[in-house]
This record gives sequence, structure tokens and C-alpha cells, in this order.
Amino acid sequence: MSIEDVKNDIRDLLADVNQVSDKTLKEGTEEIVNGISAILLSENEHHELAIIPLEPDLVAYCFSEILGFKVERRIFEKIDYIIEFDYKGTFASIRHSKLSYRLNIVAKYKTEFLITLEKTKPLMEQLFILLAEQSLSTDDFSMKNEAPEYLSKLEFYQKRIEVLEDRRKIITEKLHGQYDVIKFERGECRKPKGQEYLSNLSKEIEYDIEAYIDTFYSAIEHILTMLYPFIAGTGISFYKDYLRNTKWTWKAKINSVCGSTVPTDIVDKLDKIKEVYRNHNAHGAFSKEMMAYIQIPNFGRFPIYIGKKYLKGFAEGESDSITFDMYLSAKKTFCDFIGFLDSHFSIPMLMIRSGIPIPTDTSLYMKGITSKEDAEEFVDKMWYEIDNQFNMDW
Repeated sequence: MSIEDVKNDIRDLLADVNQVSDKTLKEGTEEIVNGISAILLSENEHHELAIIPLEPDLVAYCFSEILGFKVERRIFEKIDYIIEFDYKGTFASIRHSKLSYRLNIVAKYKTEFLITLEKTKPLMEQLFILLAEQSLSTDDFSMKNEAPEYLSKLEFYQKRIEVLEDRRKIITEKLHGQYDVIKFERGECRKPKGQEYLSNLSKEIEYDIEAYIDTFYSAIEHILTMLYPFIAGTGISFYKDYLRNTKWTWKAKINSVCGSTVPTDIVDKLDKIKEVYRNHNAHGAFSKEMMAYIQIPNFGRFPIYIGKKYLKGFAEGESDSITFDMYLSAKKTFCDFIGFLDSHFSIPMLMIRSGIPIPTDTSLYMKGITSKEDAEEFVDKMWYEIDNQFNMDW
């Protein structure tokens, strides 16, 4: 089905919606405020039908782009639009303002009109999906920017891990040499004080380190994905050849964005952390660096790493155990890599760190930007406009 076919189906559903004329009856309307009817519904009506099915922007689009109404936006401070229309010869209106979203319609047509809008909703969704396919094919879209959330989450885990490790050290030192005496019928034994608590605390630290590592690789994939359009420019099939390409892994993203500019030792360390510590969990403890109990003829079973690259040999050497020292080493590598991105791609990273949506056509943002100060001013302006739109302070 084509875009125009879907639009025609919507027009057919809303065939009773017309422009207001001299013959339009303008009395006896009932108001639905904020999507909820201002009066009690009768027993024969369902409460769900008091909710206006289409959100304000979809209603405005439907009236202007499909039904051909002239819909003026931002008509007054705190008021986005007021759409007046004729429904079956009677006056009706939809008003969107900061504090409410209101439908005024004759009481006897209220449920009928809401049901019609409910039927319109899946067609609108179908229309937008068709339009989305066009947008994606031409790389005319923006990506949701969650970099601030990822970076905030990393800071959260860092603080949590380090606070818990300090607590573990303090308690260990405080309870050193102290024991609980456990008595049995035939004797007694001594158990180090706080043993169970310290054991659970160590597990909690280990789990948080695992989550920290996992979050970091998700974070850099997210950041590198948004950085790439700044580097590649236009004329690429970004959606088809990159975003939907499962082979565009975190390491491939680093190569696409950074090329040979990133220090090889940082990449090697990132690769090791990922292969040894992240993959260990991602593949149920059977990563490519796998440790197995190998049957040695005339000896027995012996623990040995038969790994792909980083762990290979006797298990008493380097292992895939999650420790606080390992965390500190990983944290330094992670900070070094993020620091490299911040210094090497300072303006794009400033925009990504700000949280504003990142368009695939980054020239929309970079036009006239020649310095970090320009970028900061641009970001401030973008957030000012977003806040204005949200608050309707125009």
C-alpha cells in the first residue's frame, strides 16, 4: 500500500470532518479536558473512550497534512494550536496548550468521534512507517542520544565499586583476628567475624565490576555510532551499510571513526578486557579464552586455558577472575579511550555529551561551527529551543 493510499483511507474514516461554515451549529458542545471527559460517563460507555486516542502533534498533522486544514502552531504563549471543525453539521474544536489537551464536541457525537480517532490511529502509524522507510533510505533521520545516561551510569558504577571496596577494607581491618565461637555437642570451632558479610560484599563488588565493564562497551558503541556521521560526512548509506550491519562491531566502529589515530595500546587493552572479562560472562563462562579441565594421559585432569589469544596456558598465571585491581586497570583504559575521543573529536563529542539528538546529516549542526565556543553556544541554543517547545514559552 502506498503513502497516498493510506492517506485516502484516513480521509474516508474522517469523511464527516469538514471546514466550519455558516451552517455549522455552534451550541451544545461538551468538553473533554486533558483527555478525560469533564462529565461522568454513562453506564453504557467505556472509560477508555474518554481518552483522546491521538496525541496533540498527530492530530495537528492529521488535520493539516491529510485533511487540508490550515493549522497555525504557536499561536500564543502557552497555546500551541486551536483547530475548529465541523462534525456532521455541528461545531467542534481541539485545543492544545501547556496545561491541557481539550476536545469540544456535541455530546451525542463524543463517543462516536473518539472511536473514529481510535480507528485512525493504526492508519497513522502505518503511514508514518512508510514515511520512515523513505527517511531511512535517504539517511534523513536523527539518532536518539543517550550518551549522558551511559556516562552517568559509568560514573555511578565507579563510585559504587570504590565505596564498597573501601567498606570491605575497613571492615576486614577492623575484624582482623576476631572470631565467633560456634559450639557443638562434642566441641566448638572458631569462625572469622563477618565472614558471610564480607563474602557477600565481595560478590556485590564483583557483580558491579561486571556490570561496569558491560556498560562501558555498550556506551562506546553508542558514542562511536553517533560520532561516525561527523567523520564520514554525507553520501553514505549510513542506515543500511552501518547501523543495520551486525558486523559493525565495537572494534569495527573504532576503526571507522578513529582509523590509525587512536593509540594501538589502548585498542589492545580494550580488546583484552572485552575478550577476557566481558565475553566470559556474555557466553556463559565459555568464552574464546576458555578454561577447561583437560585430560592429560597418565596424569589426570588439569586446569588450563586453551584461549584464543590472551589466556593460554596454566591457570595459575593470568586468569579471567574479576578483582578490584583488574577494575582499576580497566577503568584507566576506559578513561584513556574516552579522553582520546574528547580531545581528538572535541566539537562532535561536546555535542554528543550534551544529549541533543544527533542527525545523520551532521552539516545541520556543524554549519558555521569553527570553535568549541561556537559549539557550546549552539548546544545552549538547541536546549533553549527544546525547553521553549516543552514549556510553550514562545
